Amino acid sequence: MGIGQRLYLHLVNVDVDLYVAGYNIHHLYLGALIETPAAFVLAFNVQVPWLRGGALIALGVGSAMLLDEVIYLITTDGTNRSYLKPISLWGAVVLEGLAVVLLVALYLVH
Repeated sequence: MGIGQRLYLHLVNVDVDLYVAGYNIHHLYLGALIETPAAFVLAFNVQVPWLRGGALIALGVGSAMLLDEVIYLITTDGTNRSYLKPISLWGAVVLEGLAVVLLVALYLVH
């Protein structure tokens, strides 16, 4: 998800924004809204196959959306053009890469 979003915003249109009641909602917040119920489903060990599978996908998508914006929102002024800065891109690459390393390590230990 993070790669697809980055490619779209970098190559097609960086000025795509979601506004709710006049507020610009960054995809970090959408990621958190997707991630939270998915984490609850997994934390309570729901065994319904389609719900558990959907929660795993949603957790990955939400996490990618959240990690994609952390460095961008901390180190830039939060404008659409700042999203294209190298610090934003490499911050996302590093955080998402660390998440993948952690997932692989947990899988190997498990």
